[in-house]
Amino acid sequence: MNQSLYLLFFLLIGVLLSCCKPKAKDIPGFDESRFQADKMGCEGERAQMREILTQIDTAFKGLSQKQVQATLGKPDRHELAPRSQKYFVYYIDPAPDCPNGTEEPFTLLIRFSALDRSTEVSFQNY
Repeated sequence: MNQSLYLLFFLLIGVLLSCCKPKAKDIPGFDESRFQADKMGCEGERAQMREILTQIDTAFKGLSQKQVQATLGKPDRHELAPRSQKYFVYYIDPAPDCPNGTEEPFTLLIRFSALDRSTEVSFQNY
């Protein structure tokens, strides 16, 4: 009987841990759903958010990849870097693949360390 209670307990803990989703970071004045809906920046919604994004860039530092994705959505590009680092790239201006795309669009880059924490947030023409 004791063994079955332990098994039930660990099963319950496993289910609870697997059901947890990372919570999106609440950033005042930033519309996460509008940002996420504008894939690759093709609709121009992200370009309208450019000023607020450059002001809140520090809000993304120290977050895990899952936390950033919960807030900004799936990145438009992934890039691998040395020492098990990774970059998430989000197009702010329309990407080159968009009908109204630009050759070197303005982008948001978030670098993650090997420990899965964002260590750098930058903007550049990509």
